[in-house]
Amino acid sequence: MLTKILRSQKFNYNTYFVAGIENIRAIHMQKNESKEDTLIRIVKDFAENGLDVFQLRCKQSKDLDLIRYIYKISKVIENTNCKLCLNDNPKLALQTKDVVDILHIGQDDMSPEKAKDMIGTKMKLGLSITNISQLDKVPKCVDYLGVGPIYPTPSKNDASLPIGELGLQSIILKTTLPVIAIGGIKIKNAKKLFEIGVSGIALISELLKKKDNIEVFRKLKKLAKI
Repeated sequence: MLTKILRSQKFNYNTYFVAGIENIRAIHMQKNESKEDTLIRIVKDFAENGLDVFQLRCKQSKDLDLIRYIYKISKVIENTNCKLCLNDNPKLALQTKDVVDILHIGQDDMSPEKAKDMIGTKMKLGLSITNISQLDKVPKCVDYLGVGPIYPTPSKNDASLPIGELGLQSIILKTTLPVIAIGGIKIKNAKKLFEIGVSGIALISELLKKKDNIEVFRKLKKLAKI
């Protein structure tokens, strides 16, 4: 019980991993593992090495499957400081609010105001923006911004045009909200992005390009703000 209380009091967004079942490939899987087992193992390994946020993003999974993933993941990270974020599903976030810490939505999803009304004040709300013009429309109920893509990205087929480092910096200078950079980011770019002023960096393919990416994650963790 004490661990759960401590985890709920502080939010760090420094290291942010986004993935779903569709991101798992044969190279990641150990003998006799399902994609589900592999994803849960990877999240567990990252969380035990200091991951701040894991965002579950499964565009092709049914809600019943998502509920199973959510509770299995929550179990393996419960003794770490990793927060569990659910992507684009306010109704399911409400249903699993006992273990989900954050709901993240995009520009084409439910309005932030309506989503916040659904999930309540205890759960954090993140919002994706792709350019500075969208910043003026961000309501006060949003707790942090996911900004990008920063660079060209292979992880999202419908991604907007990259805003680059200058575009990212202009958004950071215009908001007091924590900014999480996402999209095409590699470890070699991470130091520069932290210097620009991001609160965190979200990675997808960079953490899944090899069979064992713990060392890649550890490099990111060293670069992140403490």
